[in-house]
Amino acid sequence: MQKTDEATSGSQQSLICVPRDSGTCTRCPMECSMSTTEGAWSCTISLRISYASDGTSIATAETTQFGPIITDKKDVEIWIRRAQAALLNPLVPHNDFFNKTDKDLKKRPNALQFSKNVVCVHITDPDLTDLSFIDLPGLIQNSDDEDIALIKNLVVDAISGSNTLILVTIPMSDDMQNQAAFRLAKDADPTGERTIGILTKPDTLSVGATGHLQNWKDTLEGKRDPLKHGYYSVRLPTDVERSRNRSRTDLQKLEARFFETTSPWNTIADRARFGVPSFVANISGLLVQLIEKNLPELRAKVAQLLSECKEELATLPTLNTNDPFTEVCLRITQFCQDFQSAVFGEHQKSLVQTNRTRYAFFKYDIERTRPNFVPYQYRNYVSVGREAERVPASGPVINVPQVKQVIAQSIGWELPTHVPYDVIKKYILAFTNLWNEPAVTCFHGVFTNTSDFIRKVLGEHFGQFKNLEKHVASVVQAELEKYKKETLSRLAEMTELENVPAWTQNEEHFLSEKDYWLRTYYNAQNDQGFPNVDVNRNHGDFDAINVMAMVRAYFQVAYKRIIDYVPLTIERALNQAFSKNLQKSLFESLQTDEADHHWFADLLLEDPVLAKKRGFLEDRKTRLELIKKRLDMFEHGTED
Repeated sequence: MQKTDEATSGSQQSLICVPRDSGTCTRCPMECSMSTTEGAWSCTISLRISYASDGTSIATAETTQFGPIITDKKDVEIWIRRAQAALLNPLVPHNDFFNKTDKDLKKRPNALQFSKNVVCVHITDPDLTDLSFIDLPGLIQNSDDEDIALIKNLVVDAISGSNTLILVTIPMSDDMQNQAAFRLAKDADPTGERTIGILTKPDTLSVGATGHLQNWKDTLEGKRDPLKHGYYSVRLPTDVERSRNRSRTDLQKLEARFFETTSPWNTIADRARFGVPSFVANISGLLVQLIEKNLPELRAKVAQLLSECKEELATLPTLNTNDPFTEVCLRITQFCQDFQSAVFGEHQKSLVQTNRTRYAFFKYDIERTRPNFVPYQYRNYVSVGREAERVPASGPVINVPQVKQVIAQSIGWELPTHVPYDVIKKYILAFTNLWNEPAVTCFHGVFTNTSDFIRKVLGEHFGQFKNLEKHVASVVQAELEKYKKETLSRLAEMTELENVPAWTQNEEHFLSEKDYWLRTYYNAQNDQGFPNVDVNRNHGDFDAINVMAMVRAYFQVAYKRIIDYVPLTIERALNQAFSKNLQKSLFESLQTDEADHHWFADLLLEDPVLAKKRGFLEDRKTRLELIKKRLDMFEHGTED
């Protein structure tokens, strides 16, 4: 708990460098966990934010990785300093500290003196023993009452758990009477079953400090301030020794040599009280006692972890048991069937629903191209009951005088009272010429939907096998591009059909619409607002109003064709044709020689990330099962 020497025995066990300064340099809790791994040494630092800047707890704690995964042990110290600085300056973005040097951090004033939030350090190493410990700020006396209370509360909370061993580190450069940490440890552990004293900095005592040397010798021998589990003394590497990057074995030899050659430590009979290795070895007995006491809780926790591990394993794709050629063919077949089913909306509905939404936007875009006829600019004009009239027209207003002007400009050798067809053609082409753009835009939207969806299905079927996924994706992309070209060509032909000639056999609908719009436009002059008055064909504006009615009626007929045929063409020429021919194209892309076992086996190599996760979970499952077995045997007093 209380430390001025921040390089604890845990850091020596993991052989990393933690911050060491004169005075208090640990200003927030550091939770260090070490675990064995088959891979190389690595260290990950995270920040666990459980408290706001004012010290009040937040509803949901957040843990975020801080910086990259560290692969060089020399970099751990500076990254821990940066992480601590980030917690002490909660209003500054975390990445602002990523490039700070040790000098920068020491010069920078912090917004907070201490923080209750935690720097989490996770170390994996093939040579480590699984272990977790919490490094807390040392208890202080000369500071604000608020800071003193904060640190005291941190310590009290951390040592209150019945499964926690309390390691009170005591620098020999200070007097035992100044160790406030002991009082807190005694309050949390009155019987002393969980408390161990660790005496540090024995190399700071001079030969002439005979009184201090004798006092600490008596402490180690249990004659002063006795503890149930006694004391251990460790000598940690100096800055110079650490800078030489010496191995763990070399550092342990240096420590052992110091205690064997330095008085009065070499006169103490119980040699198991010296050095980190002795401490780690002897503490196992205490851990056994804790296990016995908390065995029911431990068994329940192991059972829960084992169940969770098995559940996570069950979420991984099943490993292939077929021969490679058969497995590839089966997966391709199932993939094509699932995609085709989605295209026709038989099972998965999301693709169809997304495309229907896009087709509704296309309908809206076409409706906006309607001729914006407003016969009389300053008269009332209302049209009800017409779907295409419910959206605003995108074109400019066209009134009777403008139509009459176009008629006058188009007169050739026509007989009297005959309106030139060019007038009708001009206004029809004004909207049909606009239809290709929304049709192409609609296609690209649907093409994107299909591409995104098939990538999703690809991942579901082949994500376990990256080589196979890459091969299938390349064929899928080539086929998509082929059908994209064909579909765009068919859409261009379709929109071209709506240009010249303007023609329909749907005469009944056309004449009905023409009559409706003729009455609507004619009655607009009388502020009637509804087509309920007979049309006077001798009216001076009749020709212009009749042109408006014919063009508007033709729009109603033609736009209803295009809003159906464009979606149907896209579905038929793109999605349906693509899905029906995909399996054939994929099979043709395979090497047809079934004897080429290695090529198909290579396609079915599991994704390295997934394989690593599977291996980790399998290993974790094995270890948990072993722990469960040993706990069961421990409970029944049996051995392997």
